[in-house]
Order: sequence, then C-alpha cells, then structure tokens
Amino acid sequence: MYAGCGTNVPRPFHLRWLLPKLLGDNVAAWRVVWLASWPVLAGSMLAWRLVAGDAWQVAAASTALLVALPGILGPSVSIPVQVDLPATALTVAGLAMFTAGGPWMAAAVATFAVAACISEKAPVVAALTLWSLWPLVALLPVAIAYRLRPTGPDPLGAKFQDIADHPIRTALEAHAGRWRDGWLMVAPWGVTLAALIAPSWPLVAVLVVAYAQLLVATDTVRLVQHVAGPAMAAAAAQVIPVEWLLLAVVVHVAWFRAPERI
Repeated sequence: MYAGCGTNVPRPFHLRWLLPKLLGDNVAAWRVVWLASWPVLAGSMLAWRLVAGDAWQVAAASTALLVALPGILGPSVSIPVQVDLPATALTVAGLAMFTAGGPWMAAAVATFAVAACISEKAPVVAALTLWSLWPLVALLPVAIAYRLRPTGPDPLGAKFQDIADHPIRTALEAHAGRWRDGWLMVAPWGVTLAALIAPSWPLVAVLVVAYAQLLVATDTVRLVQHVAGPAMAAAAAQVIPVEWLLLAVVVHVAWFRAPERI
C-alpha cells in the first residue's frame, strides 16, 4: 500500500512495482484484483492439467487441492493488498500456455514477465515447475527494475527495517525452535503430501527452493506454498487413486483446526 502511494520501499519490495503503479492506494481496486485472481488461478490450474494430459477428474482435484492450501489464501492482515495471489494466478496461466506449446510458448513467457513485475519469484517458480530454462527469460524486467527503481527505508518502522537490513539473521530468529514443528512445516500441505510418494526430481527441486526461502524471510506457509503449491497439487492428484479423489479433496478443503497461514 505504501508503494501505491509513491513511497520508496526497501529491497526486494521495490521489484514488485506493477500492481502498486496500477492500483495505487485504492483498496477497492486491490480487492477486485484479489477476488479476480481466484477464478484465474482455478481456471488456469484446470487448463494446465488438462493440457498436460490429466483426466478431468485429476485436473479438477489438482485445482481444488491448490486453491484450498492455506498459504495460497495467506494471512488475513495482507488481504486484499497483496501480490502473492495475483502473481501465482498469472504464473499458473503461463504454465498452461507453455505446456500447450507452439505459439503459446511466447505468450507464456510474456505472461511470466508480467507476473515477475508483480512478484519477482514468478519466472523461477515457472522454470522449476516446468523444468525448463525458458521461463527465466522473463527475469529481464526484474533485472531492469533492480537497476533502475529506487529504494527507501521501510515505512513500517525500525522492526521491519531490521528485517530488510538483516534478512538471514531475522529469518533464523523467526524460525528458531520451529524447524521441526510439523504443524508449521508439514501439516499445512494437507492431502498434497501425497505428492511425496515417489516424487520426481523437479518436485524435489521446487520444494528445496521453496523451503530455502525460510533462510532469508520471516514468513513460512505463504512463501512455501506460493512457490511449490502448483507442483505439489498436480503431483498429489496424480498419485491418489481416482476413486479416492473426491474424498481426498473433501478432507483437504475442510479445516479441522485453524491452519498456519503466514
């Protein structure tokens, strides 16, 4: 929101310039984008899995598993002024285009580039999920923004400025004593943990990168699931027998205890 008012913000937030530039401090506009991101994410996930060759039951289950992840919803404090959901929605749309191949691949890279102006991680997420280097071309606007866009002190005060100045130290402090906390590190994945049955190397790689963020950031579930969520949901739906998919989705969607979302 501060960036939307024209206030310079510290790294890496200065790279996430597109939505603040377009929406400013108009909370209603941010809410429209946030709400619209849900059908875009769901439709894109469904399209991606269908184009990838999944049966409609598997594609639909993948979609439900992804959108129900607590980290995709994210913390209530950031709703609707957030970049995670819009960026992930566009990234998954790009996954569907890229998988379709042909002329759609150029459109996919362009979509990844737009997503990169919302969240700089988007091309990396796409590259890991697709196991292709082509999405990394979309890092060009990130490199340009890194060189040209100004930064400033954190407008939220000294505590958050300390996080910006010392990301590793503050990240380790935030996660101290919780690295083996299953409720934080494992349980939020729900039924998508089925993806870990004979996981592929690309899935392992995207999970490693997702959790590596915790070494430089104080949040957890939100960060991890916006990186590895699409891959985990797709892989889990493929592992679960078709006749069990509906039950698996019901169990996954229901919150039997309030999950970690930050």
